[in-house]
Amino acid sequence: MVKTLLYTLLALALAAVSGCTRGIPKQVLSNVDPAISFNMLITDPSAYTGKTVMAGGEIITSANTSSGVTKMEIMQLPLDSDDKPEHGDQSGGRFIATYSGYLETHIFSPGRNVTVVGVVAPPHKGTIGSMPYVFPVIHATYIKLWPRPSTTSLPAYSIGWGVGYGPGFYPSWGFYPYGPFWY
Repeated sequence: MVKTLLYTLLALALAAVSGCTRGIPKQVLSNVDPAISFNMLITDPSAYTGKTVMAGGEIITSANTSSGVTKMEIMQLPLDSDDKPEHGDQSGGRFIATYSGYLETHIFSPGRNVTVVGVVAPPHKGTIGSMPYVFPVIHATYIKLWPRPSTTSLPAYSIGWGVGYGPGFYPSWGFYPYGPFWY
């Protein structure tokens, strides 16, 4: 009985630790030049041609071309400690990621977040609306498509065991006069 409990706890601990790994494999990150920031890339994309960089953000458009390349226009977002794009209102601009091969554009669709690792190519002159814009181009060698954020609108609640008392000296581990604790 005690052995079973210990093995179960060990398995849970290993599962918890394995869930704390980064989103981008270490061997992919070993090729990235960490000295090149997105601000540097957007300022002078031609200066970094041939360098391996990492950038992430939200897909604006995606399309498959007749030459077998998938092309995505991405609004850059800052990356968190797991190299995942952060939600917010700060962006350094837009860039184009190309991938040699077919990616399903219904999956790699507008609004999805990605992190791209790849080689900087010559910039592309285009427009955003009617404004001229110079897009840095990254030929992707690795693309991490992040899961969609949860869209549940239900409030979080807690029902369980605990010690202490909540507002009005009601127990913090159960129901007080108006139902479960909502926070």
